[in-house]
Amino acid sequence: MKMAELIANNEQIVLEVINEYLDKNRHFSINDILPFITSRFAKSGINLNINGIRTILRLLVEKNIIVEGSKLTKDDILSNINRNKIYNYICENPGIHFNKIVSSLNLNIPVVEWHLNMLIKFMYIEKEKIDNLDTYFNINVKSEDRMLIFLTSNDNYRRVIDFIRENQEGTSKHQISEQLNMHSTTVNKYIARLLEYRIITKKSLPNKTLFFLNQVYNDSFKKKF
Repeated sequence: MKMAELIANNEQIVLEVINEYLDKNRHFSINDILPFITSRFAKSGINLNINGIRTILRLLVEKNIIVEGSKLTKDDILSNINRNKIYNYICENPGIHFNKIVSSLNLNIPVVEWHLNMLIKFMYIEKEKIDNLDTYFNINVKSEDRMLIFLTSNDNYRRVIDFIRENQEGTSKHQISEQLNMHSTTVNKYIARLLEYRIITKKSLPNKTLFFLNQVYNDSFKKKF
């Protein structure tokens, strides 16, 4: 048997014993579970010493297959209905913020907090602070893409983008503020972000500045995501 196959086989054996341990215990730590696994292996004749077991436990933790202090393993993390619902909602709505998850899924705040923490621990999702909001992304979404996704999907930014798109001849900050009933300070913040990430462009005239949707960027973004 090749070394890689041997390690994978031993990992599976250790994981099975961990699941047996977690059937009767609320959580585990490496130090607590070592004697249990060693005892099981001694009775079954499995030739794996305590250092080998400790190494495999650390590998399982590094791979986020198990998490110390948790009763869950990666294989069953999505078996909970609400947790699965939250995970799928985040995958379908990358960059969604905490309050939106709570309101959209009609779940209690403590419930959402608990499940989000579990999804983060087992590396299904990542949390990122954007505009003072806790936003969530599938772990596979690249960090460099997250701000762009947030800006083009967030409800408030989306209103500004759509308004600029509808006014193809250009629109001013004052018009955005007046038509969308947004405070000028808020409009300034949104416009600055959208310019920074080239979602919109601007044209300075003698007495005003007009903003336009960056059509080239917008088209490429649609294709990418």
